[in-house]
Amino acid sequence: MISLSNQLYQSLFVYYLESSEGWKWEENSIVHHEKLIKLQEYGKSYPKEIKQINGVRFCCSQAFFVGKGNDGTRVYVGLGKDGYERAVKRLPRDFCVCFAEQEKKVLNETNITQSNNVVRYWFLDDESDKDWLFLILDLCEETLKEFVDRSSLDDLTTNAPDIIQQVLKGLADLHREPNPILHRDLKPSNILRDVHGNWLLADFGISRILTAGSSTHQSEQRGTDDWRAVESSHPLNDTTDGGKVCYKTKSDIQVAGIVAFYIVTKGEHPFGKNPDRLRNLLHGNPVGLSMLKDSVLKDLLSWMLSHDPKDRPSAKEALKHPYLQPAKQQFEMLCKVGNQPEIKTHDIKSDVVRKFNSDRKNWTFLVRPDVLKYLSTDPLKGKTFHYKSSWTDCLRLIRNINEHWHDRPRPRPKIFYLVGDPQEFFLNLFPNLPVKVHKTIRSCDWKERVELKEYFI
Repeated sequence: MISLSNQLYQSLFVYYLESSEGWKWEENSIVHHEKLIKLQEYGKSYPKEIKQINGVRFCCSQAFFVGKGNDGTRVYVGLGKDGYERAVKRLPRDFCVCFAEQEKKVLNETNITQSNNVVRYWFLDDESDKDWLFLILDLCEETLKEFVDRSSLDDLTTNAPDIIQQVLKGLADLHREPNPILHRDLKPSNILRDVHGNWLLADFGISRILTAGSSTHQSEQRGTDDWRAVESSHPLNDTTDGGKVCYKTKSDIQVAGIVAFYIVTKGEHPFGKNPDRLRNLLHGNPVGLSMLKDSVLKDLLSWMLSHDPKDRPSAKEALKHPYLQPAKQQFEMLCKVGNQPEIKTHDIKSDVVRKFNSDRKNWTFLVRPDVLKYLSTDPLKGKTFHYKSSWTDCLRLIRNINEHWHDRPRPRPKIFYLVGDPQEFFLNLFPNLPVKVHKTIRSCDWKERVELKEYFI
């Protein structure tokens, strides 16, 4: 009797959860909160209007609409039996069968399922409706386009490093060997923010999975105007390949650079305004970069927007740029470079040494004379070093101070406390030195050195 009663109770409980009166809801979304309340109320009043797919309830009504895409695609809020909020992407069957199947295939790839910066896929229903396909995804709060539109330029400047970093992390996951995935339609409306502030890459309907060892996919032009890389914007050879264009992992990188510029300028394009935009892109002329005042950011975007794909960084390399690295990492890089044998010996035969010292600006003029004298003195050995005006000497000083700063004997003079933390002192004194060093090292084989690799690759 007890067992029968338990079974009856469980059956009634399941019925309650599955009925319109018993909607379970793990409340998370802020932006779509009201729509989810309305969805539950509507389900109680009009249960026959609610559609259920793979345990997710939704209604394709304007009241529950949250976004749209190309070819009649619409997105609605949904609520799973487990109580978790979902997005239901409705696609017209006539136009989108191939796109939906491709998106399902791509979103099930290990590169994506293990990523924290790609939207999570749950289910594709291609059987329940003769006119529509339904793709179930995690519900997000807004697109990057919406975020940029509603944010001030100051807020965008503050948030840009975090957003750009997360976009690049998503691309690094997509591009991971042995079977890299090309997004091919990266743009602000395909980058989503979830309720926890994570930025996620989305919309993989035209993405392609490269075979092992392949670096390029050729096809008819896909994607969206103004959001294509240069090699994806014009045919390779009109007469021999049917007007096909190229897509590479580095194509996604150039478009990510366009997206990054869009963020930091609140909606501008690095290749200018139409009708000149395409011409500027094809000629490698990012005219918009001149409006950037932040030289560190400008260096990163110049690199990502390089005309030749070979000159662009990979996503992993771009993530190592000083603009996206914490101060600790930047300072460690300066110290490690300052400890290289060519820097120690002022090797004039070294191309790197010559590049560093081609900048004739005298760094010693930026340091108070009494501070420089103190920094140049080794109190333990009673020896004073003479640091010259070359930037290699500057790097050597930074390395030496960092290595021996806390070895200085007590009592310590006031000037010791004036300098304080060497990392903070030198990065404030020479704010552009990390990017100067990074730009020089990333273009030569020093970046492969064991002690430097972690800062560049």
